[in-house]
Amino acid sequence: MTENQTPDNSTSWGRRGFLAAMGIGVGAAIVGLPAQASAAGAWSNPTIGRITSGFRPPSRPTHSGTDVANSQGTAIRAANAGKIVGVRTNSYPGDTRPGLLPGRTGNAVLIDHLNGYRTYYGHIYSAGVSVGQTVSAGQYIAAMGTTGNSTGPHLHFEVLVNGSPTNPYTFLANRGITLGSSAPIGGAGWPTVKQGSTGTLVKVVQHLLSANGHSLVVDGNFGSVSVAAAKAFQTKKGLVADGVVGPKTWPKLILEVKSGSTGSRAKAAQVALNRQGASLVVDGNFGSVSVAAAKAFQTKKGLVADGLIGPLTWEVLV
Repeated sequence: MTENQTPDNSTSWGRRGFLAAMGIGVGAAIVGLPAQASAAGAWSNPTIGRITSGFRPPSRPTHSGTDVANSQGTAIRAANAGKIVGVRTNSYPGDTRPGLLPGRTGNAVLIDHLNGYRTYYGHIYSAGVSVGQTVSAGQYIAAMGTTGNSTGPHLHFEVLVNGSPTNPYTFLANRGITLGSSAPIGGAGWPTVKQGSTGTLVKVVQHLLSANGHSLVVDGNFGSVSVAAAKAFQTKKGLVADGVVGPKTWPKLILEVKSGSTGSRAKAAQVALNRQGASLVVDGNFGSVSVAAAKAFQTKKGLVADGLIGPLTWEVLV
């Protein structure tokens, strides 16, 4: 999954002045910025997937980022806290018009992290943020796509330091993160439900546990009975049976919900959609009204709006 790229040298903040302000000498700059001089706290892996093209290899000396491939709609997250300073959403697959930065094509998001750090997210399907918005590390910002000069769904990820692209894989590795593999901050986007948790998210988990064969009273209270059901489910799936529904358990727990789905899995999706602003009757029948609500949510979040609640939609939905 590749695209044609040329380096962006259009912006300069004065590297020597920046280094002086950060208390870093020119000699230190030659070997790279230290991990503690991050933009705004902890860094995060921006997405999960397979590396398909690296930073400026001999065969592609102008490729100023690293490509991470996965299915269209895969969640893309902010690599660090910052402010959205650029969004492009009017591109399409095969579009060769200039993009958000010179030499780039396709839909994209650009984040300013202060202290000279910026990150660029290219070829996205659609953005879930707007210019001027403040985001935190690990926050959902876009859905993976293949807009612009691209051969398949992937994220073209760049790290720019004072306007100059640096190797994203090495940059994150120096901060203990393996690009494409490490779980993003927040556990790949999945929330945590544990003993004592209450509310509608607990109801979603209880419905899903019921759909997986562990009958529960859906009361929104994750007490001893729910914990026992979670432990039994985790044991069955070969997971650590701690009763905590987190980033390892969610992907095993969720079930596909689509038009015509019934029962507890449909109720789980309906409750989850209601948490996001829908006004569905939780009747366990995923009909046209529920499908329309799912499509509206997917459109809002930049996902493929097919009305099917699969892994990509579930991750953003909860």
